[in-house]
Amino acid sequence: MSNTFLKPSTFLACYLLEHKDQKMRTWHCWTNNQACPSAGCFSCLGCLCCVRGSQTSATPSPRPTSKKLTSPLRCLSLKKIEEPDDETEHLQQPGQDPFQDIETSYVAQVCLTWEALHCQYTQLSQKITCQPDSSACYNYSAQQFQQFQVLLQRFIENEPFEEGPRAEIYARSRNLLPKLLQVPNIKGSDTREAEEEESDLTILAPDLIRIVESSILTFHLFMKMDKKKSSGVLHLFGSHNQFATPLQQVQSSLEKKVIKLKELRKRMKGWKKKSWPRREEDVQLLLSLIDVKILSRVLRMVRITKEQLFWCEEKLKKLDLSDGKLRRDPSPVLFPC
Repeated sequence: MSNTFLKPSTFLACYLLEHKDQKMRTWHCWTNNQACPSAGCFSCLGCLCCVRGSQTSATPSPRPTSKKLTSPLRCLSLKKIEEPDDETEHLQQPGQDPFQDIETSYVAQVCLTWEALHCQYTQLSQKITCQPDSSACYNYSAQQFQQFQVLLQRFIENEPFEEGPRAEIYARSRNLLPKLLQVPNIKGSDTREAEEEESDLTILAPDLIRIVESSILTFHLFMKMDKKKSSGVLHLFGSHNQFATPLQQVQSSLEKKVIKLKELRKRMKGWKKKSWPRREEDVQLLLSLIDVKILSRVLRMVRITKEQLFWCEEKLKKLDLSDGKLRRDPSPVLFPC
């Protein structure tokens, strides 16, 4: 047998195949299972087909010894990598009523609108007190607040003719009126700019605050008209019914403060529901009545979370009615969605 030297890098493994019918031994080189066109065996990368030994008629020649070649791919695992099942990647969440999401969005928008409206009124009042002779004009801001009030009035007038609960009516109206419940920002400009715009009327801060007060009264009416009870069963903190006791405590505390506010309003002389109060005590009473309207609407939600219930408790703490007097904390608290 002629010795043919093969480089170890040209093949991966060698094996010995015995042909009993021809009584011969043939060395085959095997790399990537490519068929050799010349001898019908497997071919290596170097196109070395096969190495044949000498044929013997009686006794075959002894098997030559060769060093065992180490495969460079021995360290690689041929096991199939198990891919994660599609069903395990996406966790199935329980089905929820779409009305709950719509109602949560509506209540969150109402709370945010009231905080922004109250904040704008407070800042403008402080500015008038600190700068009574300011010549800044608010023509554009007055126009925006008038639009805010008109949209609220239109919603109140059209609601009796709409079908469905308040939250769904609001969702449909918001598509047609994108600025519904959107409180504008108060921004003053110089008097010279108003003269350049050739405006016949210059609106100063005392004029603007009366427009803001009228907007607050319209918003109060908007909340008073929200009397429809939510359809469905109340789910507190999702589906944990064992937390019903804290809800009842908050509702009881709210009812007690509502009764005290109504009694305090009866003692007020010259109280008019459709006009802005003259005294500061009456103004704080009106703002407190709007606060409890907001809280009452939150507690009537079909689904209320633990954070939202804590928000109600914080808002109630800001209304102090001890000793028959009202002490109201005006600092805002954002509603958790």
